[in-house]
Amino acid sequence: MNFAIRRGLAVLLGLIAMLGLSVLPAAASAAKKPQPVPMIFVHGNSGSAQQFETNAMRFVSNGFPQNRIFTLEYDTSLATNDHAIEALGRLVDTVRSKTDAPKVNLLAHSRGTLVSQSWLTDSAENAAKVNKYVNFDGAWASSLPGGVPTMAVWAEAREPFPADREIVGGVNRNFPEKSHTEVVNSRGAFRAVYEFLLGKKPKTLNVVPEAPNKVTVKGRALNFPANTGIDGGTLRVFPLNAKTGQRKGRAIYVKKLDQTGNFGPLKVNGRTRYEFAVTRPGTTTLHNYPEPFERDNHLYRVLIAPALAPFLDASPAHTNVSVTRMFEFRGDQPGAGANDRLLLNGRNVITPGTSPRVRRTLAVFNIDRGSDGVTDTSTSLSPFNLLSFLTGVDIFLPAAADHGGTIKVTEKARRPFGHTRVTNIPNWPSSDHSVSVYFKNYPDLKYKQPKKKKQCRNAKKRGAKKKCAR
Repeated sequence: MNFAIRRGLAVLLGLIAMLGLSVLPAAASAAKKPQPVPMIFVHGNSGSAQQFETNAMRFVSNGFPQNRIFTLEYDTSLATNDHAIEALGRLVDTVRSKTDAPKVNLLAHSRGTLVSQSWLTDSAENAAKVNKYVNFDGAWASSLPGGVPTMAVWAEAREPFPADREIVGGVNRNFPEKSHTEVVNSRGAFRAVYEFLLGKKPKTLNVVPEAPNKVTVKGRALNFPANTGIDGGTLRVFPLNAKTGQRKGRAIYVKKLDQTGNFGPLKVNGRTRYEFAVTRPGTTTLHNYPEPFERDNHLYRVLIAPALAPFLDASPAHTNVSVTRMFEFRGDQPGAGANDRLLLNGRNVITPGTSPRVRRTLAVFNIDRGSDGVTDTSTSLSPFNLLSFLTGVDIFLPAAADHGGTIKVTEKARRPFGHTRVTNIPNWPSSDHSVSVYFKNYPDLKYKQPKKKKQCRNAKKRGAKKKCAR
């Protein structure tokens, strides 16, 4: 090495040392990039992690790592929260160990806030493990739970909940037009929570679609509302003909379920309809029909309600269909566009009698009460009218032994969305089959093909011989 080069190198190294700059390789510097605080979501009564499904996808759409989002699921059929409080403590320690993070962000909804705030205030040691806490329309408090910085997101007031709820000392945000579960997934609440937790505005409030051939789904098949896995069942996922709801070929995924109910991740196509079918020895087969998955979804839930089985009148002549979304159905509001419509073979089942706003209906059980072939949508059936977030409607949907017919399920959402979506399903006989349809709680977007790939595709259509760069 000649003198001029050695002198230049010495000057450069001296400058680096003076400025305190690192000479580590780029890979080593990137490895030290700080990761965001992991988050844990705790659901409410008769709920599951699916209450946070949309927000999880929104966080990831903004670059938040999927592997730093966790959820606590617990048995809400029990009267006390002791089991959930103990489970939360274990999960917090597991997440801290797994992510090597000293603290977590804790988010909870409804009954989940009672679980979370009980755990936070139980000891200073517990509170010291939490960076920030978000309360979605849950318990109010006269001080910060455990002294932890808190944001409280409040929905519409309804007896016995007062309109002036707050967590004193925290950041309180009110969304009076949003319902109890709707507020968790609302765009405005997401924006506020994102800024509170991350200290910056989100780049998008949408669930951003991914390339259709890059989508994966991961979740659990559970008994509602215990949130226990469908142990011993077998999950099969079939691609469908969207126009008929009938299966197209063999299952693309098969999983023997254990006590966790965990399945996936499985690769799907973002433009394809699928059926999630769970067979269980000695009982009915469950058929679950979601909308297409436009991006990775790692909190999907396939639910069955064993406790409600005695009230689901069954026969070979009719089909039972439950329809769920994490956005309350309303059927008694004044004004154009203020109500939802849910049509099964053209018959609307969301009425003032089945789904008044105060019911906060998330799941609609459509059955032929008495198996008499008569439809009556004027009132909610027992015992669904006595249970939180549920309603039951008497509607006759003819079944076929070969399930070769199609039931058209149409959702027409109330404002501000106002979208219309259709899911076609086979007419499975209720004597041997349980059917559920799941609608999203947000207006979905279409995947935008990258400009270069779109130009390449158009060039090929024109017969251009020029090769497209990858």
